[in-house]
Amino acid sequence: MTQERKMARVLIVEARFYNHIADNLLRGVTTVLEAATVDIDIIVVPGLYEIPAALEFALESQRQGRISARYDGYVTLGCAIRGESDHYDHICTHAMRAIGDLSVAHRLALGNGVLTVHNEAQALVRSDPGRKDVGGMAARACLRMMEIKRDLML
Repeated sequence: MTQERKMARVLIVEARFYNHIADNLLRGVTTVLEAATVDIDIIVVPGLYEIPAALEFALESQRQGRISARYDGYVTLGCAIRGESDHYDHICTHAMRAIGDLSVAHRLALGNGVLTVHNEAQALVRSDPGRKDVGGMAARACLRMMEIKRDLML
């Protein structure tokens, strides 16, 4: 008798501050994850700053049994474009550090698809699934980290 393998489930935490860029990133992620036959849930947040909190909310809800979904992996998506003030630096530093800290502290299989760019043209190239495809790269990173976690933490 063969044991059926459970389908993996991934949570995408997506900042939709720039909708057209977010659409590209999400298209790249979903293409890769759907091809891998992974179930996907999405939480939408207003911007990069809110990604770590939403990730922590999901983790705490799982710990407390408030949600039935158990996620095998996580993908974070969003974009910050440098402006005229130092707000960009603060947001990028906070978001990236907090995402990394959560990933290590909770041993998450996480692919980070957060763009921090100087202008919209850079964001469009990096988010476009037909070009740099950072969303697809984040999904592939998540899948690989899920494999590594499964292999090392059994």
